[in-house]
Amino acid sequence: MVDSKINYSGLNDLSKDEQFTLKSIMEKHFPKVARLLNESSELSVYIKVLKKESRKRYNINLTLRSSKHIFKQSNKDTEKGGDWDIAKSVHKSMDALENEVQHKLKIKEKSWKKFSLKRLFIGKP
Repeated sequence: MVDSKINYSGLNDLSKDEQFTLKSIMEKHFPKVARLLNESSELSVYIKVLKKESRKRYNINLTLRSSKHIFKQSNKDTEKGGDWDIAKSVHKSMDALENEVQHKLKIKEKSWKKFSLKRLFIGKP
């Protein structure tokens, strides 16, 4: 079992319900990302709350540190980054971080080889 730790900053701007949602989603998704690294890692979560038009918009920036690598996922206040719903914003950020780790470490899921009909009849591998 690898040792993993999550640090939060910017929680004072969130209500208790929003903090619970953020922490529960992070604790659910982080072990999945940590397993890809196979070493001890530390995740820093910085949440920024922007108030626009009497609604809250959440920007979440993540930094994953391990002994060999540093991965950063940050979003800007655009339509792609940030969201009005905290759960959706956290899921987007964690998915982006997981994709970055997989891309950097070149971890691909096993996929079936596609064979063409020509290969079947000619007999070449």
